[in-house]
Amino acid sequence: MLTPAGRAKIANAIGTGVKINLVKFAVGDGNILPDSEHLTSERFRGLINSSKTLDNNPAMLEVIGIVPATEGGFYVREAAFYTEDDQAFAIVKYPETYKPNIEDNASAELGIKAVIDVVQSEMVNLKVDPSMVYATQNYVNSEINKFVGLLSLDGGAFSDSYPNVPSLDGGSI
Repeated sequence: MLTPAGRAKIANAIGTGVKINLVKFAVGDGNILPDSEHLTSERFRGLINSSKTLDNNPAMLEVIGIVPATEGGFYVREAAFYTEDDQAFAIVKYPETYKPNIEDNASAELGIKAVIDVVQSEMVNLKVDPSMVYATQNYVNSEINKFVGLLSLDGGAFSDSYPNVPSLDGGSI
């Protein structure tokens, strides 16, 4: 849900055309209430990994943050997404998930994905630190699939799939 500050920022962005910059996300082990304006028990804060507008609904923004494998030892029950002025834009009730740490002899990244109704998604920018971006398996698969159609397996040799075009390397493999 959008926080009161988030709703005010959306109204201001629509009225003025000045876009909102989402920068960070946080997770906590507390329980959010219907009138919450922030996390009740923050445990980790980091940079947002990615966001996109949903194809079937331009009012919906999908935002993803990754809790790295180096962080953990707590439950995640709540998440929040923050603007560049460090105000909570949206908070999310998250299904209770234990985020292990290295001392538990188990560590893994935890992706936090939220779909937020922002009325007009073009009014929201995402500020990403490129050194902190993780490529998800779905992203890698979709990028690979873009190029798979260009190649076909023809009798054990790879060739371009376009007719009447010489192969990329001038011969067969």
